[in-house]
Amino acid sequence: MKQSTLRKLITLSLTLLLVLFFSVTTSYFFTWKNICTMLREVSVIGLLSVGVSFVIIGGGIDLSTGSVLGLSAMIASRLVTDTNLPVWLILIIVLACGALLGLVNGTLVTYFGLSEFIATFATMFAYRGILYTIAYHDGGHLVTKTITYKAYLSLGGTIGGLYYMSIVWALVILAGYLVLRKTTFGVYVYAVGTSQKSARLSGIHVEGIKMATFVISSVLSSLAGIFLLAWQGSAGLNTGNGMEFQAIAAVVVGGIVLSGGRGDTLGVAIGSIFMIIVVNGIYKYGFPTEVQTIAYGAVIIVMSIFDSLYMRLMEKRQIVNKKTAAADKGGAV
Repeated sequence: MKQSTLRKLITLSLTLLLVLFFSVTTSYFFTWKNICTMLREVSVIGLLSVGVSFVIIGGGIDLSTGSVLGLSAMIASRLVTDTNLPVWLILIIVLACGALLGLVNGTLVTYFGLSEFIATFATMFAYRGILYTIAYHDGGHLVTKTITYKAYLSLGGTIGGLYYMSIVWALVILAGYLVLRKTTFGVYVYAVGTSQKSARLSGIHVEGIKMATFVISSVLSSLAGIFLLAWQGSAGLNTGNGMEFQAIAAVVVGGIVLSGGRGDTLGVAIGSIFMIIVVNGIYKYGFPTEVQTIAYGAVIIVMSIFDSLYMRLMEKRQIVNKKTAAADKGGAV
């Protein structure tokens, strides 16, 4: 069995154990209504996670996804309330803005030589500041305005109890997997994440690949913002705040190492579901919000330690298998 497959099975097993635990110890956890609610919640984090997974697999990090989500939701909200544009045009404009924000991140990293951490840490605050600037003001005070455009709000609707955003998330997972595993671009992303120097010597345009991963991350963050606005009906100053760390937690749980070069969107999907189950289960116990934040940090630490130990074990196993194969070959001779 491949290491990547085994790693997914481990996370999936932990997820099923959590489901069993919360189903037995809490009320209304394993019900169709709660399952659909969790799928709606995981869709937002899931879209962020799929996007940021491209950056991390490529050897980078993107801390601006939460701010991109919030800014995109606010742009969509202003377009809905201040214009008479059709929904499809609003979606195109918001996604184009997301692509532009990703280009800014990629440009800072590839052409100005900033580290991914510093560049996206800076834009995380810059994009949040732009959100404050275009937010609704009333007499010098920032206010929240609820949208009433039914055509847009329908994006947060359901079909058979399953939310549209959950369906879109599933399609994005599949598309992300196929791109990473079945295309030349995907091969290049893994190559850049494994070793930029080797990738460059192989003729890969490293800067172009990294730029593309940042654009993908921001576009999917904007898509998450579009659905979040349709779901909640309003965009506030703190919309998306802290979600970048939830997305990174889901990526780590899903088996993508922060050093890059390993993992895929199927693992990220399992990791996203795992994190939402943790939060939903904690909520069923009535614990305060800060406990959820502690849980995210604890999960990142525990899973990072697990990944480190797991990789060491797999490396030792490979060495033993090679020695055994060599000994068998020598004995046969």
